[in-house]
Amino acid sequence: MIRFEGVEKSFGAARALDGLDLVVPEGAFAVLLGGSGAGKSTALRLVNRLIEPDAGRVLLRGRDVAAEAAPALRRRIGYVIQGIGLFPHWSVARNIGAVPRLLGWDDRRIAARVEELLALLRLDPAEYRDRMPAELSGGQAQRVGVARALAADPDILLMDEPFGALDAVTRQALQAELRHLHAATGKTILMVSHDVEEALALATRIAVMAEGRLLQEGSPRELLDSPADPRVRDLMDGGALGMRRLSLVPAASLARPDGAAPEGLPRIPAGATARDALEAMLAARADAALLEDATGVPAGVVALADLLRA
Repeated sequence: MIRFEGVEKSFGAARALDGLDLVVPEGAFAVLLGGSGAGKSTALRLVNRLIEPDAGRVLLRGRDVAAEAAPALRRRIGYVIQGIGLFPHWSVARNIGAVPRLLGWDDRRIAARVEELLALLRLDPAEYRDRMPAELSGGQAQRVGVARALAADPDILLMDEPFGALDAVTRQALQAELRHLHAATGKTILMVSHDVEEALALATRIAVMAEGRLLQEGSPRELLDSPADPRVRDLMDGGALGMRRLSLVPAASLARPDGAAPEGLPRIPAGATARDALEAMLAARADAALLEDATGVPAGVVALADLLRA
């Protein structure tokens, strides 16, 4: 879906990208991971031509992005930033419908799309469509920002540190929503992050960058188990390698039929990881957690002993 071929970019004397070669497969949730100055955001902004490369090419579906007018290109690509950037004097519905309106959709089609996206992102349309951005919490506003990026049904969603300004609880909730959204839509997502935990929680592919270069690209499991560079090993380990491996294990794979589950067990949602289960047990001082299905019905028990074996 996205290909970087020998991409170079400098800002004055500072080299931001130094021969970046990277492929993002269609339908992947790819995360550009690294510290400050790694070149992550520069690479992301080349995709929708917010900046231009000094050398090399960026291709979408095999076509050089430079071959298309930048405004038309951007209308085909969803873009979510940390600052959200909602128009403050427009309602939620009008914000979400901004790009479809530019594309000439009629009012009925726009209204239907707004309803669909609010429901997908678990914001009641009747309650939120007419609200103003100032009436939203940070997490709600970020959801609306994601909905706006998806409004014209783009193939690609670009996300630049979208949850960096949110508190930990809200960030985890939105990460869960984003996993749900990716599973529901199958869209190709390319996201910038400096947070290893976030990358492991979301990505199907991770590209670790440093000083404008790609150090290693692969699945989360490949990077945890077989780091190809000492900097990748240090980043992925962080003194918590066992816990990070648990974040790749679905809690459902360890769950047993609930039978006569004791009362008062902490509950974990469908899609939770083994790490989520362990954290819930620690918080509740319990030796097991109750796994729910997508409707909130108990689906099994995850035991601490099974987590330790995992």
